This record gives sequence, structure tokens and C-alpha cells, in this order.
Amino acid sequence: MKSLFLVILLFACFAVHAQEKDKQSLKNLLFSGKLKKDSTGVIRSTDDLSAKIDTSTKKETAPVVTNQPAANVQQDKNAAVSKETTATGVVATGIATTGTDAAMTKTDSAAAAPLAATAPAKSNTKLWKEYSDSLVRMLSDEVLKSKQIKKNTYYLMVDYEIAPDGQVTFTNLTSTPESAFLVAQVRQVMDSTPLRLNPVTDSGNQAKKVKRKQQVVITKE
Repeated sequence: MKSLFLVILLFACFAVHAQEKDKQSLKNLLFSGKLKKDSTGVIRSTDDLSAKIDTSTKKETAPVVTNQPAANVQQDKNAAVSKETTATGVVATGIATTGTDAAMTKTDSAAAAPLAATAPAKSNTKLWKEYSDSLVRMLSDEVLKSKQIKKNTYYLMVDYEIAPDGQVTFTNLTSTPESAFLVAQVRQVMDSTPLRLNPVTDSGNQAKKVKRKQQVVITKE
């Protein structure tokens, strides 16, 4: 009698264990999503679960492609324009230098260069000295060789006028000691080599006609 009770108890334990195992399998199938979608009704532990399992392969859902933000699109366009601008040689500021502008700039620079290199105007004192030195050389080579001029040092006083445009007119010439021949020869040379000085201006910066005197020294040895 005791042995029979133990046998019945063992069978009961096996049954409970099997039922718990089936419930656990059913639970796993339910949560894992392997049961067919069209399975309806109450699922019992005694039902054949293999008929209710969905063996078909699930298709992966394609990722949703969203439109690129407008700001990114505009940024890409700006980058493309920047690359194209660099390739075509346009300056970074967006202002292109055309051939005409470059030529005008070059022309202006070339025109400004001579102005910058122009020497300052000479004063009337320096202009007169250059003229008198040239006059003395001419007289020494041509006039002083004449026998009509004695060996001596001659002081020639030259009276002249400066016109508003700077043109010089010789008005009178005297020699000390006197030498009519020398005066005539010097006057002829001076008339054949005109002189122009800087115009003389008044307090209102207006050019005016003025009279001046200068001395030329000639020596015959």
C-alpha cells in the first residue's frame, strides 16, 4: 500500500512538471512573437503549438529617409558656389577685377610714376647762372680771340625784363672797362640764345612783369 502511494505521487510530480514546462514554452512563444497573427481563441497546454508558430521570415522595415534640412541644402549650394568661384579666379571678396580695370590701374600707375620722378623746378638764380656760364664759354671760344679785345677782366652789366610767361628780354648791356666791340658781340650772342625764367608773382599769386639786373664777368688772358 505504501509503495502504491509513492508511485502515484511520482506520476503526479511528473505531470505537474510537464504542465509547467508547457506553460513556460507557451509563454516564451507569446512574448517572442512566433505565434501566427491569425491565431485566435484560448491556447491550452494540450494544443499543438507547432501549428500556431509563424515560421515566415519577418521583413525588416526600411529606414525612413527624411528630407535634408533646407539650411543644409543652402549650405551645400554655398559651398559649391565658393568652389566654383575659387576655380574661376574670382577674389574672396566677391569683386572680380576685369581686364579693363586692370589696364586702367596700370595706366594710372604708369602716369603717376613720371610725376613722382619729376625733379623740382629750378630757381631763377640757378637758371641764370647756368645761362651765364654757357655764355662765357661761347665768348671765350669765339669772341675773346679777336685782337680788338685787349687782355683784361670785363664786368658786363645786363639789364633785362621777365614777362608774365617767364620770357626774358634783354634791354641794356654795359661793360667795365668799356669795349664797344665786346658789348656788340655779347649782345648778338645773347639775342641768338633766348632765356626763359620762372614767372614772378605778386602778393595775390598773379604773374607780373618785372625788371632785373645781373653781372657777367669775362676775362681775356
